[in-house]
Parts: sequence; C-alpha cells; structure tokens
Amino acid sequence: MKKILIYSALFASGIVTAFIVLLIYGLSFTQNVIIQDVTKQYCHASRLVVFGSLAAGYISDSSKQNKDLEKLPHAFKIIPTGTIATIFLNPFESVYVPPQYLGVYHINASGHEGILVFQVKDGVLYGSVRFPNWANGVWEPLKGVSIKNNSIAFTRSVTTEQERLKTGAREYFTQYYVGTYKDNGNKIIGFYKSRGAKYLFEAYRKK
Repeated sequence: MKKILIYSALFASGIVTAFIVLLIYGLSFTQNVIIQDVTKQYCHASRLVVFGSLAAGYISDSSKQNKDLEKLPHAFKIIPTGTIATIFLNPFESVYVPPQYLGVYHINASGHEGILVFQVKDGVLYGSVRFPNWANGVWEPLKGVSIKNNSIAFTRSVTTEQERLKTGAREYFTQYYVGTYKDNGNKIIGFYKSRGAKYLFEAYRKK
C-alpha cells in the first residue's frame, strides 16, 4: 500500500512539474490569441499554454462581440479546454517570422507520418498538419502557433463535435507541441504532451 501511495505521489508530482515547465515556457511567448467558447462568447488571451484538459494564460473578460477585446480587463486564469470552441491568432497583430522557419515539413510524431505547414499571410502566422493514415486524413488547422527566436509552440486539438466529425477522431483530444529549430530551420526537434504523457516528434523540411 505504501508503494502505491509513493508511486501515486511521484506520478502526481511529475504531472505538476510538467505543467509548471510548460507554463513557464509558454509565458515566454508574446503571441496573442482570440478564444471563442462553446457559448459563442469571445475573450482575448496572451501567453496561452494548453496542457491536456486545461488552458492557462492572461485572459480577458468575456464579450459577445469579437471587438476591442484587448481593452478588456485581463487576469491570469486557468480554464478547461472543453469550454473552448476555437482558438485563433489575433488578426490585428502583425508578426514577422524568419523565412527559414516557414514552409512545408515532413513530420514524424511517435511513428505517425504527416505533413506540417507554416506560413504568414497578411501579417498572421498560420499552421496546419495532415496525417494521411490517421482517421479521415484531412488537413487540420493548428491553434496558438507561436515562433520566437528558434523555438516553436502550437496546439493540435479536437475539442468540438464539428472538428471530430471533420477529422474522424474517435474522441476529443488536445496535444501541446514544443520544439526547437535546427540546421537553420531545416529541422524541428521537440516533444508533445497528450493526456499527461510526453512524446517525441521530429520534422524535416521537404525538398
């Protein structure tokens, strides 16, 4: 019984430690996002970190309109990802990303082979991924994509019924990716967290 309690405590401690590490890492990013919840309310968030079923960051009060959200009062909050319908980059914030960090990559996420794409359009950073042999094999828009220096972070998730039907996923999920660019942007090495577990991923620029 004591061993079970010790293992349980170590497991819980590991989860808390991983969340704190991701939180500190995420708070170093300044990319702003807009969140729409399942009740169609909007809020502005900066330095958002998604970890399993939770999202944390500096989040504004809610509004029925996607307008002037940055001017609303903000506070550090932790919210369930199940209440989030959509996360998208702030369309009013222009970003610059070095060209060598954009383009088409071949991604291997724990044995799952796919295509990873990053691009900037009208000052907004976009990302998408496709795993041809997973579920429906469709393109999935990534959420909260942020590139700073040689580091990248983004979220792949299915949190609504519409997303589940489109992708063919059997259940809802959230995967938080953190990576580092290598070889002048030709390679990305990192890990992603899913349901409390940590997995490796690699991406190589397609030639």
